Amino acid sequence: MNTEQSNPAKAAELAQQIVQILSGEDSQTRSRAIRAALTLLGDAGVEDTRAHASQPNGSTADAPADLATFFSRQDDLRPSDNAQLCAAYHFSLHGPIAFSLDELRIIASEAGVVLPDRLDMTLNQATSKGRKLFQPVGKGIFKPTAAAGLVFKGRWGVRPGRIAKPSQKAESNT
Repeated sequence: MNTEQSNPAKAAELAQQIVQILSGEDSQTRSRAIRAALTLLGDAGVEDTRAHASQPNGSTADAPADLATFFSRQDDLRPSDNAQLCAAYHFSLHGPIAFSLDELRIIASEAGVVLPDRLDMTLNQATSKGRKLFQPVGKGIFKPTAAAGLVFKGRWGVRPGRIAKPSQKAESNT
Protein backbone atom coordinates (compact mmCIF):
# COMPACT_ATOMS: atom_id res chain seq x y z
CA MET A 1 0.00 0.00 0.00
CA ASN A 2 1.13 3.52 -0.73
CA THR A 3 1.63 5.57 2.42
CA GLU A 4 2.02 8.90 0.59
CA GLN A 5 -0.65 11.54 0.96
CA SER A 6 -3.37 11.46 -1.69
CA ASN A 7 -2.66 13.43 -4.84
CA PRO A 8 -5.68 15.61 -5.78
CA ALA A 9 -4.58 15.86 -9.41
CA LYS A 10 -4.29 12.08 -9.70
CA ALA A 11 -7.71 11.66 -8.03
CA ALA A 12 -9.28 14.11 -10.49
CA GLU A 13 -7.68 12.30 -13.45
CA LEU A 14 -9.00 8.93 -12.22
CA ALA A 15 -12.44 10.44 -11.60
CA GLN A 16 -12.56 11.67 -15.20
CA GLN A 17 -11.68 8.17 -16.45
CA ILE A 18 -14.43 6.67 -14.30
CA VAL A 19 -16.91 9.25 -15.61
CA GLN A 20 -16.02 8.33 -19.20
CA ILE A 21 -16.53 4.63 -18.50
CA LEU A 22 -19.83 5.04 -16.64
CA SER A 23 -21.39 7.97 -18.52
CA GLY A 24 -23.61 5.77 -20.70
CA GLU A 25 -25.03 3.75 -17.81
CA ASP A 26 -28.10 4.35 -15.66
CA SER A 27 -27.72 5.68 -12.11
CA GLN A 28 -28.31 2.35 -10.36
CA THR A 29 -25.74 0.54 -12.53
CA ARG A 30 -23.17 3.30 -11.90
CA SER A 31 -23.71 3.08 -8.14
CA ARG A 32 -23.44 -0.69 -8.14
CA ALA A 33 -20.29 -0.63 -10.26
CA ILE A 34 -18.58 1.84 -7.94
CA ARG A 35 -19.59 -0.10 -4.81
CA ALA A 36 -18.46 -3.37 -6.40
CA ALA A 37 -15.10 -1.87 -7.37
CA LEU A 38 -14.53 -0.57 -3.85
CA THR A 39 -15.49 -3.94 -2.39
CA LEU A 40 -13.10 -5.74 -4.74
CA LEU A 41 -10.35 -3.32 -3.71
CA GLY A 42 -11.02 -4.14 -0.06
CA ASP A 43 -12.40 -0.73 0.86
CA ALA A 44 -15.47 -0.36 3.03
CA GLY A 45 -17.39 1.18 0.15
CA VAL A 46 -19.59 4.20 -0.17
CA GLU A 47 -22.85 4.13 1.74
CA ASP A 48 -25.89 4.82 -0.40
CA THR A 49 -27.53 7.84 1.17
CA ARG A 50 -30.66 7.41 -0.96
CA ALA A 51 -31.45 4.25 0.98
CA HIS A 52 -31.49 6.26 4.20
CA ALA A 53 -33.67 8.94 2.67
CA SER A 54 -36.44 6.43 2.05
CA GLN A 55 -36.57 5.33 5.68
CA PRO A 56 -39.61 6.52 7.62
CA ASN A 57 -39.01 9.87 9.34
CA GLY A 58 -35.46 9.87 7.91
CA SER A 59 -34.41 7.43 10.63
CA THR A 60 -31.20 5.53 10.03
CA ALA A 61 -31.32 3.42 13.19
CA ASP A 62 -32.76 0.44 11.34
CA ALA A 63 -31.14 1.29 8.02
CA PRO A 64 -29.64 -1.66 6.17
CA ALA A 65 -25.91 -2.12 6.21
CA ASP A 66 -24.02 -1.36 3.04
CA LEU A 67 -23.02 -4.35 0.94
CA ALA A 68 -19.39 -4.54 2.06
CA THR A 69 -20.31 -4.40 5.74
CA PHE A 70 -23.13 -6.91 5.36
CA PHE A 71 -20.93 -9.50 3.66
CA SER A 72 -17.82 -8.99 5.82
CA ARG A 73 -18.67 -11.87 8.13
CA GLN A 74 -16.14 -14.24 9.59
CA ASP A 75 -18.30 -17.26 8.72
CA ASP A 76 -16.91 -19.84 6.30
CA LEU A 77 -20.02 -20.25 4.18
CA ARG A 78 -20.84 -22.81 1.52
CA PRO A 79 -22.33 -21.63 -1.79
CA SER A 80 -25.83 -22.59 -0.57
CA ASP A 81 -25.30 -20.48 2.57
CA ASN A 82 -24.12 -17.62 0.35
CA ALA A 83 -27.40 -17.89 -1.58
CA GLN A 84 -29.33 -17.50 1.67
CA LEU A 85 -27.08 -14.61 2.73
CA CYS A 86 -27.74 -12.83 -0.58
CA ALA A 87 -31.47 -13.38 -0.05
CA ALA A 88 -31.07 -12.04 3.50
CA TYR A 89 -29.39 -8.90 2.11
CA HIS A 90 -32.30 -8.40 -0.29
CA PHE A 91 -34.67 -8.98 2.66
CA SER A 92 -32.77 -6.37 4.71
CA LEU A 93 -33.42 -3.82 1.97
CA HIS A 94 -36.93 -4.65 0.77
CA GLY A 95 -38.51 -6.97 3.33
CA PRO A 96 -40.49 -10.06 2.24
CA ILE A 97 -40.69 -8.95 -1.40
CA ALA A 98 -40.11 -11.37 -4.29
CA PHE A 99 -36.71 -11.38 -5.98
CA SER A 100 -35.34 -12.90 -9.14
CA LEU A 101 -32.40 -15.24 -9.46
CA ASP A 102 -30.64 -12.53 -11.46
CA GLU A 103 -31.02 -10.09 -8.55
CA LEU A 104 -29.34 -12.60 -6.22
CA ARG A 105 -26.56 -13.17 -8.77
CA ILE A 106 -25.96 -9.41 -8.98
CA ILE A 107 -25.77 -9.14 -5.19
CA ALA A 108 -23.38 -12.09 -5.09
CA SER A 109 -21.12 -10.67 -7.77
CA GLU A 110 -21.00 -7.29 -6.04
CA ALA A 111 -20.21 -8.98 -2.74
CA GLY A 112 -17.68 -11.35 -4.28
CA VAL A 113 -19.31 -14.57 -3.05
CA VAL A 114 -19.87 -17.84 -4.91
CA LEU A 115 -23.37 -19.15 -5.51
CA PRO A 116 -24.40 -22.70 -6.43
CA ASP A 117 -24.74 -23.57 -10.13
CA ARG A 118 -28.41 -24.48 -9.71
CA LEU A 119 -29.53 -21.55 -7.61
CA ASP A 120 -33.18 -22.29 -8.37
CA MET A 121 -32.90 -25.80 -6.93
CA THR A 122 -31.00 -24.50 -3.89
CA LEU A 123 -33.81 -22.07 -3.07
CA ASN A 124 -36.53 -24.66 -3.79
CA GLN A 125 -34.94 -27.11 -1.34
CA ALA A 126 -33.97 -24.65 1.41
CA THR A 127 -35.71 -25.55 4.67
CA SER A 128 -35.37 -24.93 8.37
CA LYS A 129 -37.03 -27.20 10.90
CA GLY A 130 -39.04 -28.74 8.07
CA ARG A 131 -40.40 -25.39 6.84
CA LYS A 132 -39.65 -24.03 3.36
CA LEU A 133 -37.65 -20.80 3.34
CA PHE A 134 -38.55 -19.64 -0.17
CA GLN A 135 -41.76 -19.82 -2.13
CA PRO A 136 -41.57 -19.85 -5.94
CA VAL A 137 -43.87 -17.19 -7.39
CA GLY A 138 -42.88 -17.43 -11.03
CA LYS A 139 -40.15 -18.69 -13.29
CA GLY A 140 -36.90 -17.74 -11.57
CA ILE A 141 -38.68 -15.60 -8.97
CA PHE A 142 -38.85 -16.43 -5.27
CA LYS A 143 -40.33 -14.85 -2.18
CA PRO A 144 -38.95 -15.39 1.33
CA THR A 145 -41.43 -17.05 3.68
CA ALA A 146 -42.04 -16.10 7.31
CA ALA A 147 -39.73 -18.97 8.27
CA ALA A 148 -36.97 -17.36 6.17
CA GLY A 149 -37.44 -14.09 8.04
CA LEU A 150 -36.93 -15.92 11.33
CA VAL A 151 -33.83 -17.70 10.01
CA PHE A 152 -32.37 -14.42 8.70
CA LYS A 153 -32.94 -12.75 12.07
CA GLY A 154 -31.60 -15.64 14.13
CA ARG A 155 -28.55 -16.45 12.02
CA TRP A 156 -27.45 -13.02 10.79
CA GLY A 157 -29.47 -10.49 12.82
CA VAL A 158 -31.32 -9.26 9.72
CA ARG A 159 -34.55 -7.30 10.05
CA PRO A 160 -36.92 -6.70 7.13
CA GLY A 161 -36.24 -3.53 5.19
CA ARG A 162 -38.77 -1.00 4.01
CA ILE A 163 -37.19 0.33 0.83
CA ALA A 164 -39.62 0.07 -2.06
CA LYS A 165 -38.27 -1.74 -5.10
CA PRO A 166 -38.24 0.30 -8.28
CA SER A 167 -41.04 -0.73 -10.60
CA GLN A 168 -39.98 -3.26 -13.20
CA LYS A 169 -40.51 -2.45 -16.86
CA ALA A 170 -42.36 -5.02 -18.93
CA GLU A 171 -39.85 -7.62 -20.05
CA SER A 172 -41.59 -8.35 -23.32
CA ASN A 173 -43.87 -6.38 -25.57
CA THR A 174 -46.79 -8.71 -26.32
